[in-house]
Amino acid sequence: MLVTVIIFLREALEAALILSVLLAISYQLIHSRKWILPALWIGLVGGGVTANYLGEISNLFEGAGQEVINASFLLSMVILINIVCLWLSRFLFQIQACPDFLLAKYIKFIFITYVAIAITHEGSELVIYSYSYSLAHNNILQLIVGSSLGLGIGASLGAIIYYLLIGLQKQTLIKVSICILMLIAAGMASQAILYLIQAGWVPSQSPLWDTSGFIPERSLAGQLLYALMGYEATPSLIQVSSYFAVIAYYILSIFIYIKYMSPKD
Repeated sequence: MLVTVIIFLREALEAALILSVLLAISYQLIHSRKWILPALWIGLVGGGVTANYLGEISNLFEGAGQEVINASFLLSMVILINIVCLWLSRFLFQIQACPDFLLAKYIKFIFITYVAIAITHEGSELVIYSYSYSLAHNNILQLIVGSSLGLGIGASLGAIIYYLLIGLQKQTLIKVSICILMLIAAGMASQAILYLIQAGWVPSQSPLWDTSGFIPERSLAGQLLYALMGYEATPSLIQVSSYFAVIAYYILSIFIYIKYMSPKD
């Protein structure tokens, strides 16, 4: 049952962290959180459909379909997070006519797409795990209890993060949100590289280090770090490189966007 708790906690934490940040942003800057319901419904349906057609998906790309699709989900979210960070930077630097800017008109749609993809990705993995567990074990009660505990802890931590964020001043919230989203995106890029390594699309490498003795991946601290920054105890050089490359790209894109794309006086 402990394994079930850990798996559900990990996926719930990642989704809860994303939701808490975007809901806090919506509360402070958009003053509407109605986008969350369609995002949840689309994500849940998408997760169910993805899990239902797992066999067909797995057969794609010469048997590497599941890994490639997961990497595609993660990389698409990296792109969407970048758009959100660019939109937030206009408030941070107090650019003129921010509410009238093109991104502001579509930011709710971007939120919906981002959350829907995230829930599709996390939800499909939980459905697949639950189905595999039910086939291998007779005691379904352990699955129910373990999944409930994992989801409950993840949701509770997400609620705590949300209320901490909405208690911040607007400028502080924007800075913290950009930093959190940047770390999440970098972690997703690293996870995407790992999927591509498993698919054989990227060459495998020896781990640069092993911190499993210090912070085990299955510990609560390890799961929190996984949700926040894609923590892995044994990352390869290409994963670490992609992690910091995404952070550098985000910072550079915000700088270029503010300097060259903002309206002039």
